[in-house]
Amino acid sequence: MRKPLDRLKFLPWRSLFSAAALAVLVLALPVDLLLQSALHYREQVPTLAKFLPILLSPLFALIIGLGIPVGLGALAVYGFERIDRVSINTSSLWALVLCLVLVRLVERGIVFSAIGASMVELVLIAVGVFWKGRPYWHSYRQW
Repeated sequence: MRKPLDRLKFLPWRSLFSAAALAVLVLALPVDLLLQSALHYREQVPTLAKFLPILLSPLFALIIGLGIPVGLGALAVYGFERIDRVSINTSSLWALVLCLVLVRLVERGIVFSAIGASMVELVLIAVGVFWKGRPYWHSYRQW
């Protein structure tokens, strides 16, 4: 009988981290930088000063806060399909969630000096990954 953690050695980690980094660079980083620069320059740009309270209203903040992690997970699966479609299965999707969280933590630490991701963001990333990766659930019938 093999050890359960031995399967971790055979996951396509390079492809997983590439897909996670691609998703963060395409979606999360630009949105975070746009919001940070909008908050910084709101006094100098009058149009931005009028638009920013609407964008930061509770409804839009909720939509942005919930939509970014789900979109990040779905975009990572899309990138993983383009990089290495053959090795997508349930375990690689869970590994992709882990890679996304790690890349997101590194991105937050470098760009914004924020500590950690919330549990809600972790769950929403997993929702996005498994929503887009539903065709690749090969082992769900075994349960």
